[in-house]
Amino acid sequence: MIPERTRAVRPFVAVAMFLAALVLVVVVLVPRIAGADLRPSPSPSPSPSPSPSAEACEADELSAQRMVDAAQRVATGRIDAVTGIAVLDRCRGEISLGDRGAAAMRSASLAKLVTAVDVLTRRAHGDIALTPADLDLLRRALGPSDDDAMNALWSRFDGPDGVERVARLAGLRETVPPPDRSRWGDTRTSARDVAALYGHIVDQLEPADRDLVLGDLAAAPRIAADGFDQGFGLLEPGRRGSARAKQGWACCRGGALDLHSAGLLEADGRHVLAVLSTQPPDERSARGALDAAVAAARDADRGSRADTPAGPPGTT
Repeated sequence: MIPERTRAVRPFVAVAMFLAALVLVVVVLVPRIAGADLRPSPSPSPSPSPSPSAEACEADELSAQRMVDAAQRVATGRIDAVTGIAVLDRCRGEISLGDRGAAAMRSASLAKLVTAVDVLTRRAHGDIALTPADLDLLRRALGPSDDDAMNALWSRFDGPDGVERVARLAGLRETVPPPDRSRWGDTRTSARDVAALYGHIVDQLEPADRDLVLGDLAAAPRIAADGFDQGFGLLEPGRRGSARAKQGWACCRGGALDLHSAGLLEADGRHVLAVLSTQPPDERSARGALDAAVAAARDADRGSRADTPAGPPGTT
């Protein structure tokens, strides 16, 4: 009887093994074959919005203007440069501006941040799907600031119109597409708009998308994809800390060097600092000037300088 029971069980085992294999094929292979949006699954508990602590928000309500004033004093000494300075106080929801904080300048690689926001927002709304290759392009454009990756994103996802979409979405005032729609680095923006864009990223993007952007910025390497040293401004070695920042540089359109640094001073900090500059095409001098302006703002933010504002804060 035992051999007969054994023979009766074998077909059942074979069927069970076949069904298990079939389920594995369906679960693992079918989504890939179907070409679905393969965005990485968000963590079960997305990290909360990086918000300043209650203690930080109870501090000096004029701190943003103090930062602007400190950086502006440094920038004013460079009569051969145009420097736009803006600080977003995330506790108060206000942006304090320097003398040229609303001046429109060439964005250089800050345009990559605009495109990232557009692409991720459209995906969140179900308007587009992103493949793993698309997400890799985003990461390469944000951290290593890879121009080839940005070229692909700009072409594939309608970059010029994306600039207009993000400007409407985030309430940006000076941000417009480039005159030559193929030259994304000529997108126009201002320090005020870049500060506002960071506020939108932190508080309005889907948590997983916000984490993607800020995580890629936090992981930005010292040397960019094109070989340029990103260690200036908010990413200056020795003072970088946990800053999440996007750098921008371009030379030498119209005989000028565009050099920008903008982002969160600390991962969960109160302030977003944006310093955009158009300077003479001397990289060493330009870096020094930008580093000095950012350092002055940082020192004011950390309370290591006793700066007294000349008057009430200018806010927008």
